[in-house]
Amino acid sequence: MPKIVGLFGGTFDPVHNGHTHTISNLLGIIPFEKILVIPSLKPPHREKLEVSFDHRYKMVSLAFKDIERTVVDNRESLRPGPSYSIDTVKDVITEEGNAKVIFIIGSDSFENFPTWYKWEELIKLVDFIVMKRPEHKLSRRNIVYDLLNKIDSVEDFLNDFKKKNFLEVEVIPLKISSSLIRKNISNGKEIEDLVNPSVNSYLKENGLYGPKNSS
Repeated sequence: MPKIVGLFGGTFDPVHNGHTHTISNLLGIIPFEKILVIPSLKPPHREKLEVSFDHRYKMVSLAFKDIERTVVDNRESLRPGPSYSIDTVKDVITEEGNAKVIFIIGSDSFENFPTWYKWEELIKLVDFIVMKRPEHKLSRRNIVYDLLNKIDSVEDFLNDFKKKNFLEVEVIPLKISSSLIRKNISNGKEIEDLVNPSVNSYLKENGLYGPKNSS
């Protein structure tokens, strides 16, 4: 079987245990050679990020440093303009040759996929793993559901290199969000149960997301 490479992007503003928990679970299901964790520089759907790319990249590196087969990738900081996923995907496909490249996305983001830049081209380039929560089911009325070839078996998904498919993988939900962490920090609440200890230390040392944060 050719190598399998995953792409897991996001703003990670900040990175939290939900991110690392999801990827750790997925690595136990899919035999990835590696998963590229890619912080976004200028996400098209967000007008403003709370802290700089440099801070977010360093926190993601701390969060994933002990998770094998993950590589934190800074490529979107090296490209001017909005951080379009299709540009990143094309770069990785070129670099990885005959690898099966899999785009990892949450079910909530996947529902909004038709609003993404050149999304119809993107679904022809890579396979998708949609991380779904037990209480969240992708609507069959979503146009993406009809356009992608849905496969229920992990084995079939991994062995099909002719078509571009999508596989829904159920994950144990952690009720954590980056917005919740930012709110808690701003209100002076502890977040030690929500983030990696190294990330928590970094947040405190750099005074990020506090009332006077200017990073």
